[in-house]
This record gives sequence, C-alpha cells and structure tokens, in this order.
Amino acid sequence: MQTTLLDDFIKRVEKLQLNVHGIMVTQFGKTWGEHYWTADEPHVLHSLSKSFTSCAVGMAVSEGRLSLGDKVIDFFQKHTLLTADEKIKALTVRHLLTMAHGRHQPIMMSDQREKIKERDWVHYFLNYPLDRMPGETFVYDTGSTYMLSAIIQEITGQTLRDYLVPRLFQPLGIENPRWDTCPRGRSLGGAGLYLRVSDISRFGNMLLNNGVWEGKQWVPEDYLQEATSKQISSGNGENGPDWLQGYGYQFWMCRYGAYRGDGSNGQFCIVMPDLSAVIAINSQEEKMQSILEGVWECIVPHL
Repeated sequence: MQTTLLDDFIKRVEKLQLNVHGIMVTQFGKTWGEHYWTADEPHVLHSLSKSFTSCAVGMAVSEGRLSLGDKVIDFFQKHTLLTADEKIKALTVRHLLTMAHGRHQPIMMSDQREKIKERDWVHYFLNYPLDRMPGETFVYDTGSTYMLSAIIQEITGQTLRDYLVPRLFQPLGIENPRWDTCPRGRSLGGAGLYLRVSDISRFGNMLLNNGVWEGKQWVPEDYLQEATSKQISSGNGENGPDWLQGYGYQFWMCRYGAYRGDGSNGQFCIVMPDLSAVIAINSQEEKMQSILEGVWECIVPHL
C-alpha cells in the first residue's frame, strides 16, 4: 500500500476549500492513512450519533429486553395519550429505526427542538398528530432516534450513554464519552455524541467485523446484517446521490457496496465490506456530498 493514499484527497479538500478536520483510512484492520487539519479531539458527531443508538437497540434485543415489533406506546404506559388515533398505537420500534414514523415532516430536528416548550419530549412525540400509518414512508427525524433512547432508558433504568459505556464505549477504548442530554435527563440519542476520528474508526471496524471487537461479539451479527442493509427507500436525494441509496436501521446505504453513519457538516463512518475498509471523517462542512465524492474518486481507487 502506497504511503500517498490520501494525497489526492488532501489536494481535493484544499483546492475546494472543504472544511474537513480529520480523516483516517483503515483496511484489513490496519491504518493505511490519516491526516488532520485540526487536532483529533472529541468532535460533535451530530446524526452519526444515531448509528450508536441503533447498536444499543440491537444489544437490548439480544438481551431479551425488547423486540423490533414492540409497540412504542407499550413502553410509556404512564404517558397520557391525548388522541385515540390508531396510527400512533401502531408505531413500533422498527418504524422508529427506519424513520417511518408516520408524519409528512420531521418535528424534532435541531432548529425545531429549540422551540419545543413541552418539557417531556416523549409526551410531545407521542401526542404530535400522525399523517399516515407508520411504516409507509421515510421521513428523517431525530425525534425517532430520541424515542429509541427513551425506550432504552425505560427498559434498563440507565441513560443510553450509560447503557453503552460497558457494552461498547469501554471495549472500544472510549473511556468517558460526552453525550448531550435533553429535558428529563435522557441522552439525545439522535445527535449530541462527541468522539474523535480515531474513535469513529474503531466503531467502524467493529461494524466491519460483524459486531466483533478484540475477539468478542458486542453487537449481534444478525441485527447488524439488517441494520446495515436497505430497509426503506430514502427520499428524493436532494443532498446528493448518496442519500438516494436507501436507509437501514439508523444507517445510510452508499454507492460502491458501502454503508455509513453520518452527521451534518460532514461526520462520516463509511464501512466498505467488499474492500474490508473503514473511512472515518470529522468536518465542519455543509458540502457533504463533495466530501463523499472525494472519498469515491481519490481514496477508493487505491484500496
């Protein structure tokens, strides 16, 4: 493997003035290239956090605490439903995972969350009217992932972050991760996790190894097979062709046989099973498709 693996990508980033902070490329478990424009320090992952939440759901399934067909309202019996709408009663864990919650528009994206007056976001989510039956259409909404976080806390008595510390973060060498909380002290789930590029890379390599890290199965393999496969069509691709490839359980499908966790402004954990490769990136850049094009054009041909 050439030591100049990242040269073309670096040149592209600097020519286009893309605000990428760091990148690490591993293949067959070895680091083949890494470059940092800023220090590799904990960086907000935005929606890349969702993929970690998905892994928590898989772990809870393997522990017998829930199933993907469970009705969401069954976890929150103490919450009063203000509507008798049968659609909300049909909402399942799988619908949350696939962003098929039954609304035409999201209700809990970052700019929307700032305006929520209700202190209990579970109550807010459950009582916001649905437009259609859950499962019909993909509509990306951090609210779905927040509800997964809330479910984990209901069934374990721990925040999502605390649940994952011994099950994922510590095994990966992430000792004290920061994860922003919401009203009522729940982990945000769909955003708010802070990790280094090197942390993202280890997470990606665990995924590449079908949930195994250092010889131990941490995330169930059968769950990951579903989570990282297309479960639903993913909208109109207004952000670029890599948003047209479909969606799994809090993971995006990519071109070139890859899948990824991603977050706004260019946070990426790209897993390429066919090449046994993982590409981890942190950024502060709105042109996310341009970063991905740099990966496909400047890095993948050398792998």
